[in-house]
Amino acid sequence: MALERLDLFDSRKEIAFFGLFITLIFSLNLFFKHQIYKDLTSSKFNHVDATILNQYQKLSKKGKPYYVLRLKSDDGYKFITTNYEDIRDLKNRSVRVGVITDKISFLDFLKGFYAPTFALELLEYEESIRENATIFIKNQHKDEMMGELFCALFLATPISKKLRVKISTFGISHLVAISGYHLGFLYGVLMVVLAFFYKFFQNRYFPYRNRVFDLSIIIISLLFLYAYFLDFTPSILRSFSMMAFGFLLYVRHIKIFSFEVLAVVVLFLIALNPSLLFSVGFWFSVSGIYYIYLFIYHFSDLNRWLILVLINIWVFTLMAPVVHYIFVNFSFWQLLSPLLSLAFAIFYPLELLLHIVGGGGFFDWLLLNMFEIDVDFIEIKTPLWFLISYIILSLVAILNRWTLAMLVLASLLFYLL
Repeated sequence: MALERLDLFDSRKEIAFFGLFITLIFSLNLFFKHQIYKDLTSSKFNHVDATILNQYQKLSKKGKPYYVLRLKSDDGYKFITTNYEDIRDLKNRSVRVGVITDKISFLDFLKGFYAPTFALELLEYEESIRENATIFIKNQHKDEMMGELFCALFLATPISKKLRVKISTFGISHLVAISGYHLGFLYGVLMVVLAFFYKFFQNRYFPYRNRVFDLSIIIISLLFLYAYFLDFTPSILRSFSMMAFGFLLYVRHIKIFSFEVLAVVVLFLIALNPSLLFSVGFWFSVSGIYYIYLFIYHFSDLNRWLILVLINIWVFTLMAPVVHYIFVNFSFWQLLSPLLSLAFAIFYPLELLLHIVGGGGFFDWLLLNMFEIDVDFIEIKTPLWFLISYIILSLVAILNRWTLAMLVLASLLFYLL
């Protein structure tokens, strides 16, 4: 008979202590961010060293082309600016730029602000491992869009509007944006590969060791380096934190699939980085894992293979009202998203292996044919009142299956509204 796993908190006293601890961490990090903000806005004009994360061209109302630049400063905050000069591709380059700071509020600073800039100056070029990896991936693809797609899939690089529309057409944006889905696959692949070698040495030198425990420590360490390499984007940060915290709870025989665990991780990450409060990607990631937990909470008694099939349909259906508050385009091809998510379980490790050996372009013809399908869009926008009601109903759905049924009904009625 298996022992029942323990709850994360034993008493309200422990919850209160955790609340005080989180409040302290949040307050300290908010104070540190405010100090950086004060340094930035200490004068109307300030010079900032930053890295250009993304660059794309747009047209003004008068038809004049200009560039939108998304930057990340050396102090960690992100901002957007525009440039009307005819500049070359500066993505991933380090620059020094003058920033006009007089209209930047602290709230804007936390959210990621727009500011006019001047005197853009390229700093000395420093070759990075990530840039070499980007070049290595792109060189395996004859089509530029395919190179962009797989750089986003493996390196979390920004994508163009054209590619964003293509992947949203089929409802696979969540598959391209690196998250727990990808880290889970990497964990599984690494576990299989490393276990093959570890078993040989374990049988001869340390048979008393727990293979899964030892390999999990190694794999989590490798995934931490991978997350660091990708600059801890919000969805990766949430995913890795839950993986590492989940492993810690598992070895201490504490329940992993509980809403307490999700709440603790979310609150802890926000306390460490208050800017996550305004990150759409972070909240999409949290919403997705919440609906997965909600399914497991109510239907954990189902067959595991049935859970694997149903959970993709479940998350797609329940996430729709949340997603369509931000992204309004809808095509009927998006209804294939659950099936494509299942196929991704084969596609992702296969493409990873092909890119490692230099054959990443092998299936480009298939993807290009898929992206060339002519698709008609309709606009579906979630009203704010519906979104708020839906979020409240999502939280109440924890109570019982009646409230859960109301949530599912609301998600289906969403399309009729």
